Amino acid sequence: MNEVMQWTMKRWVPALVGCFLLLVLSGCTFISDPKTLMKTPELSSEKASLKSVIEAELKGAPIVSPRNVSDVSAIRVADLNKDGIDEAVVFYETPEETVRIHGLILARLGDTWEPKVRFDGEGQVLESFDLKDMTGDGHIDIIAGFSSGDKELQKGLTIYTYDANEVEKLLSLPYNHFMIDDLNLDSTPDITVVTVKKDQYSTVTTYQYDASFESGSFEELDHIQLEDHITEYYNAVHGNITPKVKGIILDAALGTNDAYSHVIVMKDGKLVDLLDQDFTYKAYPIMSGDVNDDGILEIGRLEIPKGWEFIAFDEIPWLFSYYQWDEDKGLKFVMQQYMDLQGRFYFSFPNDWRGNVTIDTKNSDKNKYLRFIRIDNNETLAEIRFFSLSEWERYKSDWELLARDNDKVIGFLSHSELRVNKGEKEIKR
Repeated sequence: MNEVMQWTMKRWVPALVGCFLLLVLSGCTFISDPKTLMKTPELSSEKASLKSVIEAELKGAPIVSPRNVSDVSAIRVADLNKDGIDEAVVFYETPEETVRIHGLILARLGDTWEPKVRFDGEGQVLESFDLKDMTGDGHIDIIAGFSSGDKELQKGLTIYTYDANEVEKLLSLPYNHFMIDDLNLDSTPDITVVTVKKDQYSTVTTYQYDASFESGSFEELDHIQLEDHITEYYNAVHGNITPKVKGIILDAALGTNDAYSHVIVMKDGKLVDLLDQDFTYKAYPIMSGDVNDDGILEIGRLEIPKGWEFIAFDEIPWLFSYYQWDEDKGLKFVMQQYMDLQGRFYFSFPNDWRGNVTIDTKNSDKNKYLRFIRIDNNETLAEIRFFSLSEWERYKSDWELLARDNDKVIGFLSHSELRVNKGEKEIKR
């Protein structure tokens, strides 16, 4: 049999997806996987010296890390103004002042750093923080997202530029999500902002810097209004929709369970929503993303295993199916996997299992025992079982350990060359 296990996302994504589904069902607040908060410091050997200078300059004011879990490093270093000298950018907090968040830029001078300029932030919380050339002139700009800390309110996006003497604002916009990419494929970055009018509609707008004017400014390329009667998008990703087309995917939840996705690209300078909601419907919210690590975004949908069509909704052991956009065929199936809704384990099916494998309905219970079988001959391909601690001692020589807690162990038994992911490494029978 072909190798089955495909790394379906970076290690933390399956756990996030499972936890998100579980939390949606329970009505709890979404909590990020702590592993996503770990990041190697950018400054390594010079970090201590730089941090010491910053702390002395701030006189006790705390350094602020962005809330965005994709990059929580508090200190960023780059040559901002193309003068051959590195600058360091850091945000800090002054809770007792009217302006609570501030930025500080320092320049490298030999073996030390010299504070150059301070500037004000736009909110109470630093949501995101990035350094990119947004104008195409080789200067690195500071892109920061701020909020009041209230999830019900929109956030504020600000782009700053630095010229060795002062910091200037290039753009300030409200947003619920923003993405920096190159949707019009002109080799110049653009920024797409999503704003939500709660329970009414949302607007997607793409901007790009236009240097044709004397002063230069960000100009709107296009916008599209989505008739989404939602509170928020629970996920927004951007990147390649096909090998040659860039786009964004917005995942929207309707009420407790139902969800759907938008796939938005730019064609001939116009933003286009490629798919009707019916084609992206899912029974529970699933995060879209690059699931199979091929550099192209996928949309997730839930499918009922054959034989479970008339079983109670909450008892169904759902299969996760992922699709890519194809310009000729529309949605194209890419892969399928079974995922524990609590994020403790998952495994991806080989392509030849598609339509040929289900989960035994007579003996299976997604929280006790799962038997994966061929539809045509009932052959057992894999088993997952929840053991008591005492039972596990009798079976552990034959079963792989997937997860363990205080009173049970989850084991996996393969009857084929099947690999399973249990969070930290892949296991092969």
